[in-house]
Amino acid sequence: MVLIKNYMHLVKNCLLILSLLLACEVVLAQGKSKHKKKKIAYEVIDFEDMMRRYFGKEKSDPLEGIYTVSCVITKKSKQFLSRREKIRVVGRKDNYARIAVLKDWPGSKRDYVEISLSYHAANLFPVVGELNTLSDGQGFIYKHIEPDGVPISFSMVNESVEMLEAEYSDMQKRKTITYKLSYLKTYPKSSTLTAFQN
Repeated sequence: MVLIKNYMHLVKNCLLILSLLLACEVVLAQGKSKHKKKKIAYEVIDFEDMMRRYFGKEKSDPLEGIYTVSCVITKKSKQFLSRREKIRVVGRKDNYARIAVLKDWPGSKRDYVEISLSYHAANLFPVVGELNTLSDGQGFIYKHIEPDGVPISFSMVNESVEMLEAEYSDMQKRKTITYKLSYLKTYPKSSTLTAFQN
């Protein structure tokens, strides 16, 4: 009788352990299905295509080069029933990306392309932006392409030979959120460029 009780107790514990293992397996399987990889909608070029773009042109453009990108996000808000505006920095990232600006193919719908050099795959270079020169030649319309393929248009100006500034503002109720991107040219520097052109 005692032997039968011990055997029944052992069977009950084994069934309990098996049901717990099965429940854990189901929970893990559900968790894996929720975390599918997002498909990135960038146009991607390889190293050979990038070199063909570079060598397929007659001379270098002063805008072309390698840049580091920094970002400052500010929020401007007006107090209720007040004239005073409050501006505060809500985010800052310094040198968070390395990109290359290259002149696009002749006859293309865009003047320049922005190519990420800090992408997670070493042999792929996604096109993360497009630059088109304004008719007066004093600035650019910069279309930044988000990882999900959504474009955001910035206005961009040359602050100096080695610095580009882009800005985008978004109104939300009584608040204005401004994204300011700063592009600092790291290669070729203007002194190197003029030495090559002479």
